[in-house]
Amino acid sequence: MLSKFYLLVAFLIIGNAMQAQNYKFGKVSEEEVAETEHPSDKEANAAYLYKKQYTYYDYNSNNGLSLVTKYRYRIKIYNEDGFDWATVNLTKHISGNDEEEIYGLKGFTYNLQDGKLVEEKLRKDEIFQEETSKYRESVKFTMPSLKPGSVVEFQYEKRSPFLTSLDETELQARIPTKKLDVKIEIPEFFGFVAHYNQLSSLFFPIKKNNEQYNMHAQTTKYMQTVYEISEENIPALKEEVYIDYLDNYAASIKWELQYTKFPDTPMEYFSANWDDVAKSIYDEGGFASELRKSSFFKDDLEALLQGIDKLQDKIFAIYNFVKSKVVWNDYIGFIAENGIRKAYKDGSGNTGDINLLLTAMLRYAGLNADPVLVSTKSNGIPVFPTRSGFNYVITSVDFDGQIILLDATDLNAAPGQLPERARNWQGRIIKDDGKSGWVSLLPNYSSLKRNFINIKITEDFKIKGKYTGMYSQFVAKSYRDKYKGVDEENYKQLLQEDKGDIVITDIKKENVKKVGADIKESYQFELNHGVEVIGDNIYFNPLLFLAEKENPFKADERTYPIYMDFPVNYVSVINFMVPEGYELESMPESTIVNINEDGAVFKFIINKSANFLRLESSILLNKSIYPAEDYAHLKNFFDEIVSKHSEAIVLSKIEKSDESTELTKSR
Repeated sequence: MLSKFYLLVAFLIIGNAMQAQNYKFGKVSEEEVAETEHPSDKEANAAYLYKKQYTYYDYNSNNGLSLVTKYRYRIKIYNEDGFDWATVNLTKHISGNDEEEIYGLKGFTYNLQDGKLVEEKLRKDEIFQEETSKYRESVKFTMPSLKPGSVVEFQYEKRSPFLTSLDETELQARIPTKKLDVKIEIPEFFGFVAHYNQLSSLFFPIKKNNEQYNMHAQTTKYMQTVYEISEENIPALKEEVYIDYLDNYAASIKWELQYTKFPDTPMEYFSANWDDVAKSIYDEGGFASELRKSSFFKDDLEALLQGIDKLQDKIFAIYNFVKSKVVWNDYIGFIAENGIRKAYKDGSGNTGDINLLLTAMLRYAGLNADPVLVSTKSNGIPVFPTRSGFNYVITSVDFDGQIILLDATDLNAAPGQLPERARNWQGRIIKDDGKSGWVSLLPNYSSLKRNFINIKITEDFKIKGKYTGMYSQFVAKSYRDKYKGVDEENYKQLLQEDKGDIVITDIKKENVKKVGADIKESYQFELNHGVEVIGDNIYFNPLLFLAEKENPFKADERTYPIYMDFPVNYVSVINFMVPEGYELESMPESTIVNINEDGAVFKFIINKSANFLRLESSILLNKSIYPAEDYAHLKNFFDEIVSKHSEAIVLSKIEKSDESTELTKSR
């Protein structure tokens, strides 16, 4: 009996081992390829079946130390929307004669064909390398033979000479992860501190221990710290509307270098405050030398400013001159890659070239201008003092005690307006004396979109009307960004989209090309099926195509802040005359709804005077960013808007009295 028990135990152990997942490279199973949906996330288009990172320092007597990271990925593609996860873009960093290298790149795509597992190898001619900037190169490839159900697997090794720059460790992605293994070995020569992403709601414990570091031929024994994370069934980042950049909320670890202590050398400390970081970038990043240059633009600038006395007019003139003189080449960075002299001569440059040139010109003109370090939304939010926390630079001008922010890479941005990529919480102003300070990158004023509609109902129950719109500040900028390069015919088609069975004519626009000015737009329209006739009653929504038809916030709860981009007031005014032969039977009631007194205000005011109706709907959002704690209030707020905007006006046909009918007959 006892022998049968041990036999059963042995059988179970062997059975479980046979069913255990094999994560070795190339050991993809038929079961993985046959899977049609993720077991716990039915909406997932793809998933990481396995993700591994192993980082260590390699030593040899010829080249010394190198920072090596080995990556391995196994990805399940559930449908065509998941194909994007089989296109990979690897980044290599370059600085002077030093550059990172990628080795051992190989990959396979696995499919089921006639019930059998077949594999397709990633070929060398399917791997492309291109320069993305002076400091970066990309290695790109798309896995072959993709189809819904495919499993792709690839691995590579990145070897870096930049010993003190550990890449961010990514623990969570936009797709679920079945199994994650991370191992990072750091010799005692480097003092790193791990920083979890405080914006993430997930926390993974790190196993940390010390062990001997092997330097091969070296007889001296050194130690290293080993960090390990092993997790299963990591959920995907949840897609939400109104978010700045989803990956900023992923679980991850950033590594801060505090010191180095190499053999036979004194300890060097790198822990710094923000002033130290700013001064380092100002001195070593070339700011100091670039901002002293002026001889090459001196004559042009003096000719430009001749006869301009007011400082504000000088700011506008120089800002517009730089935008017209140097075109952005789509590369970002806080360093002037070409140098402001060459960018000025060639008429092209990166963000550093253009905005440092702008700063230098403003200073030459006697204005108090300084560079501002910025992290774009895709680069995250700097949470501790580090140079890598910034990747962009703009310009600030202190005008009458007010800071005006400028970015001459954006042709549609007026002074005080930044492109969406740069409106990321706060930036760091750097002064000549090395001092620095934070400045908000978010607009502190409200933009306005005001809509006016005069409408009437015709005898054949169509709605005819005239629309007039006024767009100011960031609403006007968004309009210019959206319709840049769109011809009139295509613009008309875009304008008619999502407005029902409508015909728009006589479109007129003012100030569209006058950056910074309010845009005015008007057109005539005729709308079919805008009213519903039931018996002697007419039902219609007076807001027509201006109504909020759907609440954008559908989730029951939310962990991310709500990023509205900029404070804004949407005002719609509708004027309507009750048609002859009808009278007003019912109309929506006026209401006012707010969040936390003045965080957001919705006003719906309707007035009747004789046969004339005037409706005004105002949605005032006073913040660029609402905390996650306000989500329930914001969701209810938009529920109220959608509900009120869906209410109809009811008109009833006026019945003629018998007395008037008899009088008419007798006459």
